[in-house]
Amino acid sequence: MNFGFRFKQTKVIKFPKSNNQTLVSIEEGRKKLLNFQQQDCLKGNLDACSQLEKQLLEYLILLDEIMKQPIQDEITFFWNDSYEPNKFTQSNQWHYEYACQLYNLGIIYYHQSQNAQHIKDSLTKCRNQLWCYQKLQEVLPFINSKIAQQNSDLSIVHICMLNTYAQAFGYKKLYDHFKTQKGNQEQLDSLSFLQEANKLYDAAIRYLIQSKQCNKKQIPPLIYNQLLEKLTNDSTVSEVILYIELGRLMSETAKEFPKEQRMGKAIAYINKAELAIVAIFKKFKQKNEFLVTQQSQIAILKKEYIYLNDKINKNPIAKEYELLPLTLKQDMIKAKAPELFDQNNEQKQKQVDEKKLVVQKLIDDINQKKMQANQKLVEFQNKYTTIFNQYNLQFMLDAFQNAEQLKLTPSIQIKVDFIKERGGWKGYQQQINKIHQLQQEQGRQLIKIKTLIDQQSQVEGNVEQQEQGKKQLSQQQVEVFKRVLDDVQKRLLEASYINKNNEDQVSNVRDQLLFVEQNNNQMISSKIQTSLQESQKFYKKNIQNLRNLSLSIEIINNKLELIKQQLASLEKYIDDLRLDKSMNTGLDQFIQQQVMKVITQKINDYDAIFQSINLIQLEESSKQLTEQKLFMAIANQDEAEFENSLNQITEAFQNLDYGLQFYESISLQITQIATALQELINSINK
Repeated sequence: MNFGFRFKQTKVIKFPKSNNQTLVSIEEGRKKLLNFQQQDCLKGNLDACSQLEKQLLEYLILLDEIMKQPIQDEITFFWNDSYEPNKFTQSNQWHYEYACQLYNLGIIYYHQSQNAQHIKDSLTKCRNQLWCYQKLQEVLPFINSKIAQQNSDLSIVHICMLNTYAQAFGYKKLYDHFKTQKGNQEQLDSLSFLQEANKLYDAAIRYLIQSKQCNKKQIPPLIYNQLLEKLTNDSTVSEVILYIELGRLMSETAKEFPKEQRMGKAIAYINKAELAIVAIFKKFKQKNEFLVTQQSQIAILKKEYIYLNDKINKNPIAKEYELLPLTLKQDMIKAKAPELFDQNNEQKQKQVDEKKLVVQKLIDDINQKKMQANQKLVEFQNKYTTIFNQYNLQFMLDAFQNAEQLKLTPSIQIKVDFIKERGGWKGYQQQINKIHQLQQEQGRQLIKIKTLIDQQSQVEGNVEQQEQGKKQLSQQQVEVFKRVLDDVQKRLLEASYINKNNEDQVSNVRDQLLFVEQNNNQMISSKIQTSLQESQKFYKKNIQNLRNLSLSIEIINNKLELIKQQLASLEKYIDDLRLDKSMNTGLDQFIQQQVMKVITQKINDYDAIFQSINLIQLEESSKQLTEQKLFMAIANQDEAEFENSLNQITEAFQNLDYGLQFYESISLQITQIATALQELINSINK
C-alpha cells in the first residue's frame, strides 16, 4: 500500500423524497459505495478494484445526468481530506461530490496499474488514471474556491503531481517491457522511456514542493515528508538504472565506435549514478535497499571501467554536454477514458441541445482561462524559486546588508543581547557578591546551630542547667541533628567546588565580557575582521549588482502578492456567477458577452503584471556577482570563532545561575534545621 495515495471518505447523508428516478438511483448507488470494503483495494485485490471501479463509473454517469437537471432540494455532501481523515468539509454543490468520487476512481486506477500482471492491462489503467486527473482539473473550477481550498488533495498543484506521477509510472513500465531487446538502437529507445520517467518523477517532486507554497490547506508535514521521500526514491532509482545501463552500453560498444570515446562517457555515466545515490542517502535516513545494492555494484563497475580506460582506451572523462542525447520519438502515455464512460458519453452527446452547448462552451472558455492563470502562477513561482536557490540570493542579500550597516548576524545578536541584559562583567561581579554574602550568612547560621547542638550534648548532671530548670534533648535526637548537619556541610563543599569552577570559567572570558559590555553592536561587528573585510570587499566590487538585485527581489515579491490578489479576485467573480446553475436554463447572449468581457479584462490585467516582471534581469544580475565561491567559503570564518566565545560566556552565566540556586537551596535547608532545632528545645522546656 502506498501511504500517500488514500481514498477520500464520506458520511451517510439524507436524500429528500423524490419521484426523480435519477436521484433515487444516486441514493442507492451512494449507499453501495459507502458499504464497499475499500481496504481490499488498498491491499492490491484486483477483483475488489474492478467491482469498485464499475460502481464508481455507474455512479459518475448518474451524477452527469443529475447535474443537467433542475434540482430544487439542496443536498449537503460531507467529504474528508484524504491526508487528514478526521476533518470533513461540507458542501451542497454536486460538482464537489463529483470531484471527490472522481478522485477515488483515480486512486482505484492507481492500484490496478500497480498490481496488474500484464503490461497491457497496467498501461490501460495508467491511462485511465490520467483521464481521471485531467477530468478532475475540468471539474474543479465549478467548485466554490473556499470549499476546494479546505481539501489539500483537490488543489490544482496536487492533481498535477498525481497526473505527472502516473505518467512517470507508465514510462517506467514501458522501459521494463522493452529493456530486454537486443541492438544498440532498440536499447537506446527503451532507455529514452526511462529518461522520460525520470523527468516526470522530478516534475512530480517539484509539484509536491510547490504545494507547500501555493496551497492554503497544506499536506500534513509527516505525510508530506513521506511522500517526498517516496517520490525522491522513485526518481533516484530510475536515474541510477538509466546511468548504469547507459554506462554499460557505452563500455560494451567502445571498440565499435573508437572516435566517440565511449569509455570516457561510460565513466561519466557511472559517476553520475554514484553521485545520485550519495545525494539521496545524505537527504534521508532510511536507505533504499535497491540503491544500497546498486552502490556496491557501481563501485565494481567504476573500478572496471577506469582500469579498461587506463590500459586500453585512454579516453578523457566526458563532460555533461558530450554525453549521449536520448530523444523520445512519440508520447506513448496518453489519457484514455474508461470504456463504460466512453459508451455512455457517446449516447448522451446526441441528446445535448444547442442551448446547453453554448453555456458549456462559455464555461469551458472560463475554466481554461482560470486553469491557465493558475498554471502560469505555478510555473513562475517554480522559476523564481530555482533562481533564488541556485545563486544563494538570500545569503548575498544578507551580506549586502551586513556590510552596508555593520549588522550582527541574528544568532550572534541574540547572544550579545543576552550578555548585555545580564550586565556583562559588572553583572557577573554582582552575582558573585550575592554568592559570597550567602556563604557568610550560612557560616554564621551553622556556627549557631553547632553551638546549640553542643550545649544539648553536655552531660546530664550539668549543675547550672539543673538549677535553671532546663531539660536537654535525648541522645538520639542530638545524633539526628548531627547527621543532618554533616549532610549540609557536604553540600556546602560541593557548592564551593561548583562556584570555584564557575569563577575560573568566567575569568577565561573576562576580556570578551568587558568588550561586549562596553561597546555597541557596530563596534562588536568590527571585531569580526575577516568576515567584515570579505563582506566589504564583496560589497564594493558588486555594489551596483547587489543594489539591482535587492531592488529586483523587492519588486518581484510585491508583484507576486499583487498577482495572488488578482487571481483571488478572478476566482471570486467566477464563483459568484454560479454557471453550474445555468446549464439547464441557458444564458442570454448579451450576458455571455458581458461575462467574457469582464473575465478577459481581468486576465489581461493579470498577464500585464507577469509581463512587467523581468526574471531574466534578475538572473543576469545574479550571474554577474564575482568571486561567489571564494566569498561564501571564508565570509563567516571569524563569525564562527567569535560566536563560539559568546557561547562560552552564555554557558558561564547559566552555570553561575545554577550555582546561585544551589546556594539558595542550602540556605533554605539551614534555616529549616535551625528553626526545627529551636522549636524542639522550646517544646521540651515548657
